Amino acid sequence: MKIAIIGAGVSAAAACKELTAQGATVTVFEKARGPGGRMSSKRALAGSFDFGAQYFTARSQAFLAQVQQWQAQGLVQRWEFVPYQYQQGQLRPSPDDEIRYIGTSAMHQMLAGEFAGATLYTGCKINELSYICSNVSSQSTGQWQLCSEQGECFGGFDALLLTCPPEQAKQLLEGAPLSLQIPEQALSPCWAVLLELASPTHHAAQGIFVQQGKARWIAQQSAKPGRHSARLQQEVAQSPEQWLVHLSEDCSAAELETMPEQISALAAAELSRVLGTQVQVAAALCHRWLYASYNNRVPPCGVLFDKKMQLALCGDWTLGGRVENAWLSGVEAACKLLGKAHHT
Repeated sequence: MKIAIIGAGVSAAAACKELTAQGATVTVFEKARGPGGRMSSKRALAGSFDFGAQYFTARSQAFLAQVQQWQAQGLVQRWEFVPYQYQQGQLRPSPDDEIRYIGTSAMHQMLAGEFAGATLYTGCKINELSYICSNVSSQSTGQWQLCSEQGECFGGFDALLLTCPPEQAKQLLEGAPLSLQIPEQALSPCWAVLLELASPTHHAAQGIFVQQGKARWIAQQSAKPGRHSARLQQEVAQSPEQWLVHLSEDCSAAELETMPEQISALAAAELSRVLGTQVQVAAALCHRWLYASYNNRVPPCGVLFDKKMQLALCGDWTLGGRVENAWLSGVEAACKLLGKAHHT
């Protein structure tokens, strides 16, 4: 069975692992330079910059088993810190019992190996799909053909799995019955801003949940395990403080077309407000996510599947957000395409 997957994020990695383990021939198409999706990190400024997902949790036995496997391989570690809350103008510690995990050295570190059994095309944006029907022994069957923005075409696929954001999936599947089940605005935008400070704040907070204002999450990126560059690893005390600011959904939507310089200034103002001290920024880097966090106002639709067309859609948005649900949705989608029973 030949299966094509569009996207190379968490759900694609989970599906790819399940499919190849069952003997399927899998080809993955990713528009970015490498796998990771919203788990991606960048090499920037003084080290690795997690500009998407900041950490993940494991609440189901199935995903916890996967996380423990990654831990044993040295690909994942716990991020142990006391969370802070900013609300009503006050920044206070807010301890909880949550166990948080991060990829070792980069958030997407654990995903690359899950695509080892597949053919992976990176820098390849698929912008056109076609389903070619045929009648064999009085049974209607078909195959998928995919064409890229660069004009390359790839065909002969028995099944297709889309793990891209729902808005992009809807565009690709225009006219297909399954496209009518894709919810509107399931994912909200987010500006992610990395701020390297000219002088340290020496603040104890590593992760801050911001309940009011234009930011929703602030993290001391340089305090995360393994995020310093190799050159600075032995000189942690001398490395600059780096703070990551995620602007809120409403703010990000309102400032979607704002220039990065202005976004950096806005993020610096938010960091100063929350920490209660004026920060001096030495360098900044912005990344705009058009489709980032799950919109809680949109009910989860579940993994979508069209058996007749051998077409499936998955992603965190199908099960209610979070990295764990992205992984679980990928496993479920793979089982549907294989005709296997799925057990959570």
